[in-house]
Amino acid sequence: MGAAAHPDFFMNKKTLIILLLILFLIPYSSYTTELPLRGIARGEPKIKIGDKAPLITPDLEKAHNEGKVIALMLGYPSHCPWCDRMDRYIRHEMEETKDFNDRVAFIMWQTEHAKLIIPPDEGVKLKEAYGVEGQPWLFLIDKEGIVRYIFKMFVSGDKFERAILEILGEKKDVPVFNEPHK
Repeated sequence: MGAAAHPDFFMNKKTLIILLLILFLIPYSSYTTELPLRGIARGEPKIKIGDKAPLITPDLEKAHNEGKVIALMLGYPSHCPWCDRMDRYIRHEMEETKDFNDRVAFIMWQTEHAKLIIPPDEGVKLKEAYGVEGQPWLFLIDKEGIVRYIFKMFVSGDKFERAILEILGEKKDVPVFNEPHK
């Protein structure tokens, strides 16, 4: 009979029901969630460079009280490819510099749903306080609690290191593309 479908194919009730269900469910599945695409930071944050950072979680308060520069990442590495990459670069730099001689704290919070994983209350509060949508976002906060840098979507390891060294008052020539080879 060749490549054409057998005429009885569409007359089979089971096949017809399955085909109709598939045709019905495919368009419907795109409307089943209002969750944002992961790896896409959108809009502008409510908190701007020069603003006092809302240090509203115990770990942020602790780092600030210890006089540390804070690298606050809002994202979720296991469900967002850009969050994962940025997290690896930052952790590499933190490890290589021993947390910049124990003067920098890296803190990360999940702020949005990831598949069926609901963000913790602290993450939701940070999302609201910083006024961010999507992920990842990185806020670099100096020892006085002032936002000095905001990176939307992604920052490489070398840019992160240069920004931290500037905040620490140590302008050094950091090579470009100083990223982990993992």
